[in-house]
Amino acid sequence: MWFGGFFWYLILFPVVLIFGTVLAMGVYAFTGNSLIDMFAIWFNRSAKLTCWHCGKETPSDQKTCRHCGEELQ
Repeated sequence: MWFGGFFWYLILFPVVLIFGTVLAMGVYAFTGNSLIDMFAIWFNRSAKLTCWHCGKETPSDQKTCRHCGEELQ
């Protein structure tokens, strides 16, 4: 019986890994942000500036836009 339970972990791990990869790629494809950027946006509540060059929001403590790299004014 032990092998049967272990066998399911061998099956489920690649399925979960592939599903997570597809989810991350889908988030990036639809939003242009990586999953890490999405978590940073959800959990970071600091003031934001809108970049004049690309129009995306960037934290106000940065000197350059994290999306396009241009200097913030």
